[in-house]
Amino acid sequence: MPAAKPRGHVRIGVVTDIHCGPDMDTRLGTQASVQLDLFCEAMRVFRPDIIVDLGDRINDTDPGRDRERTVWTRSMLRRVGVPVLHLLGNHDVVNLPKAELVALLDKRGPSEYLDWGGLRLILLDSQDPMFDGVGGTVGMEQIAWLRRAVTDSPGPCMVFCHHPLDEQEVASHWFFGARPHLAHAVNRAGVRSVLEECGRVRAVLNGHMHWTRRTTISGIPYVTLGSLVDCALTDGRPAGTHAEVVVADTAVSVRVHGARPAAFDFPAR
Repeated sequence: MPAAKPRGHVRIGVVTDIHCGPDMDTRLGTQASVQLDLFCEAMRVFRPDIIVDLGDRINDTDPGRDRERTVWTRSMLRRVGVPVLHLLGNHDVVNLPKAELVALLDKRGPSEYLDWGGLRLILLDSQDPMFDGVGGTVGMEQIAWLRRAVTDSPGPCMVFCHHPLDEQEVASHWFFGARPHLAHAVNRAGVRSVLEECGRVRAVLNGHMHWTRRTTISGIPYVTLGSLVDCALTDGRPAGTHAEVVVADTAVSVRVHGARPAAFDFPAR
């Protein structure tokens, strides 16, 4: 049976891997303030209905500073004046328990969903559990929760995850090329199976990789969004990557801005 469609369109601002804190390797955390100012300016022009932060808000150092930077980053994003949804990234949970992060970020739980304009926004927790400080998992109980979330949806869904759920090539990556087991979410095939059975998923967006990529698996588009501050691909400058997503009746448009722009359009399934 054809899926119900969003009423008109939903506009979503997306940002990821902000890494606020001290500079660490290619993660220019000291540039987070300037880059967030620029992101907020761009969002005031774009006028999103909602903003989604895909996780890794901080460069983790210790519980006190991680807590302060988490709160500060949320307050910066809220200046746009629209609801802000947050995912948990691997750096976010190194020093702070999930229960505390859920409270600090005004989340309903580590995984959650929100219905907006006829569209269900599903936020997965790929730190379920985290391993080796970087790798991520979507646990079996969460996959069962996801099945209920997509089955009960009154219309189409957009899915957001910190770790990739696709099978993108990582051999050329400056960090994950030597650590491919830390790149994608474990149990991703099980997650994809649920999304494919549902037949109502319009697209899946993730962060974690610090580069921008797109793949399609069984008709579902997967978009990896690059980091706001990473400089590995931008000659030492913060990339400033963010996305403007428009989910309309007939298509999903993803416009990636920053030093390495890109544009993707996906027809409605």
